Amino acid sequence: MSGSLTYRVVAAGLIWITCALGIGGWLIYGMFQDSISRLFDSRLEAELELLTAKIADTEANPADQMKNPDFWRVYSGTYWQATAEDGRRYRSRSLWDMELPVPDVVPDGWIYEIVGPGNRPIRILARSLTMPSGTRWTLAVGHDKSALHDEIAVFSRALFLSAGILGGILLTSAFLLLRIALSPLQQLHSAVRKRQVRSGSIEGHYPAEVAPLVEDLNQMLERNERLRERGRRQAANLAHALKTPAAILANELTKADRGEQIDTILSVEAVDRISATAERHLTHANADPEDVFLAGSIDAVPLAQEIARAMRRLYPDRSLEIFSDQTVLVHIPQSEITEILGNILDNAAKWAHRQVRLTLLTGIDHCTITVEDDGPGVPEKDRRRILSEGVRLDTSKPGTGLGLTIVADIVEYHGGQIHMTQSLRGGLKVSVELPAHRNRRYA
Repeated sequence: MSGSLTYRVVAAGLIWITCALGIGGWLIYGMFQDSISRLFDSRLEAELELLTAKIADTEANPADQMKNPDFWRVYSGTYWQATAEDGRRYRSRSLWDMELPVPDVVPDGWIYEIVGPGNRPIRILARSLTMPSGTRWTLAVGHDKSALHDEIAVFSRALFLSAGILGGILLTSAFLLLRIALSPLQQLHSAVRKRQVRSGSIEGHYPAEVAPLVEDLNQMLERNERLRERGRRQAANLAHALKTPAAILANELTKADRGEQIDTILSVEAVDRISATAERHLTHANADPEDVFLAGSIDAVPLAQEIARAMRRLYPDRSLEIFSDQTVLVHIPQSEITEILGNILDNAAKWAHRQVRLTLLTGIDHCTITVEDDGPGVPEKDRRRILSEGVRLDTSKPGTGLGLTIVADIVEYHGGQIHMTQSLRGGLKVSVELPAHRNRRYA
């Protein structure tokens, strides 16, 4: 579960929602507490102003002015008191037998708190007032803060409950939205499982964020299908290619067993064909497919020049010309582009009378390698046959008949194309198109 994307997102959402609601709740609680405290003090100020007005006017008992019913109910939590320095003392009935502890001289608007009746906190606002007669009065009004605390407590509970409900709604919404957002991945998972049962690509409509993944998966599935098909074809080709030389060797061994003369040349050619075929298939079987993806762009021109020098030494009576762009980049492993160039040049030089021409050209997204010779050429009806495993139209020349087959197999594997036509020089013209950069199918 710890590796679940849903678990991670929900856990992260829970943390962030808790933090956001906690910070927001703390700010709202602080603002409410400040607001209700100011309202509480404003009420004290209004009652103190009323008491001050009455004392300043008549210096008589202000009880008739202080008409709040709570002033008349004993220990109601709402109190007032006026004390003169000459000993006169007036107070609300709610104080009953107690007095508010107020110093003789206090600054105007002095607020302090005491413990009142029933050990309840009392918040007091007091001031000193000097009359024209010279008499100094000390005035004070007080309110029980328990009500303020109760209001804050009620608000806190409501705020906590609201935050909990809101957090639950947000978390549930986040979970549902996540399920909706991840539903294309679930759909993709089902499609991949179905694809494992039957062939074909992954189909369906996916959002823009998932569509590239689906495209890459389809390309990977297509590539794997090509690899499987290529493996089956190579196995069939190997069996087919070994069948004839194996039959030849079996026949010659039977002759030898009967004491008859065997065809040594034919036997050696059969062994050479078996060896070449086995070596080629083993090379391809051991090749790492990832080499295709890790390979960078290779400049084919220096390779072509190096192979051409080897061919000139191997066929000194042939004229081999190279025409190319300054740089021709291909995106396949160097060993395979070397094998392509070596096989088609060797085939052309083997059958040419005098001249072989190699042309390398680069295009926007592919390069073209063309080899022409002035030899006898190949009839159109036989051009596709010579690409088959081990097919030799003419056995007068040495070889195994695998050269062009190797080229065709490599080109097809890398998404290229091979064409064979008649050259203007009279012989065979072989054109190979290869990707000049990493093909999207292999990305």
